Amino acid sequence: MVLPQSVSSYDIVRGVALLCEELGYDSLWLNDHFYEGWLPPERHTCPYLDCWTLLPALAVETEKIRLGSLVTSNTFRHPSLLAKMAATLNVISGGRLDFGIGAGDLPIEHHTYGIPYPSDRERISRLREALQVIIKMWTEEEPSFNGEFYQIREPPFFPKPIQKPHPPIWIGSISGRRLIVRLAAEFADNFNVLDGSPESYAEKMKTLNKHCEAIGRNPDSIRRSWHGFVDMAIKKDDHLLEETIRNLKSMVNAGAQDLILGFSDRADVEALRVFAEQVIPRFR
Repeated sequence: MVLPQSVSSYDIVRGVALLCEELGYDSLWLNDHFYEGWLPPERHTCPYLDCWTLLPALAVETEKIRLGSLVTSNTFRHPSLLAKMAATLNVISGGRLDFGIGAGDLPIEHHTYGIPYPSDRERISRLREALQVIIKMWTEEEPSFNGEFYQIREPPFFPKPIQKPHPPIWIGSISGRRLIVRLAAEFADNFNVLDGSPESYAEKMKTLNKHCEAIGRNPDSIRRSWHGFVDMAIKKDDHLLEETIRNLKSMVNAGAQDLILGFSDRADVEALRVFAEQVIPRFR
């Protein structure tokens, strides 16, 4: 379940996270954005809490539920720093991290924060190098990398992550564009696509399979996930509830093994309960 971040109070996020764990949700997810840059400018003054500051706090508050970033923007942090942050979170959470990462989007967010926003091709090239840096730092005793964009020179890196060989890497994309799909075939443990129809989703999964076969990787070694949204009206409308279940099952039939969902009001406790009690059991 995607947690609320457009709030001023940590208590709201904490309350929803604890309720999700109590209700039996599998995982909690946060967006890696500084504000809601995809919305009109008048919404840019709304509060928005930071992903990588919230995650360790939630790791302490919760006990069993998995925690993830959907997805971390590679443009915001040097990969060696991000590797250290993720390894520390992994230790704090007792090995419950799902490490989501993407090439970065929302040019306006980068512009207003003074962060460079290279071309699509360069951002994906940077992500490819970043993944190599992160994996080396997580798994090698004397990691070294000399790329076009990033370099590391045998940095001491302890403790290593609890999860072996490393935390699951989720590569995410809004559009599932070709270069990202190719990158997922090489590095991802889970490939996530935001929204889209069952037909377009199935087509992206076929493309992923082809890229896996081209590099000699078993396509079944990569889990597939879909990130979508649920209408809060399901808590009052049985017909909408059944329609929601049908729509989610259509995504499962298209190849989605994990469903990462959010409500328009992510702090709606009643909707969370209805979904947990009446929808989740239909998928187990």
